[in-house]
Amino acid sequence: MSIGRQLLEELRRDEELRRNLAEELLPEVLRHRDLRKAMLLALSREMATKEDIEELKSYVDARINDVNRRISDLYVVVKASRVAIIATLISTILVPLILRILFHS
Repeated sequence: MSIGRQLLEELRRDEELRRNLAEELLPEVLRHRDLRKAMLLALSREMATKEDIEELKSYVDARINDVNRRISDLYVVVKASRVAIIATLISTILVPLILRILFHS
């Protein structure tokens, strides 16, 4: 087996060795414009694009609109419940009270 293949095998097995080698090579890579450019291109593929952000924004906007609609629906239900409670109170408390006042006078 060639020395190169032996080195690759050892690098695959030994994480600390890979890290040490990377630390040794990184300053050299950063000194060369074409290597820096290659690194930046590789990194840029992992970054979010404007389109990714727009998709996310559209999703978040849709979710917010859905929540706002649900809150609006809930507000209508609460308002109707309040009216029903007031009507119930009137019919169970005030009507008998008014009838008692009218017929016991």
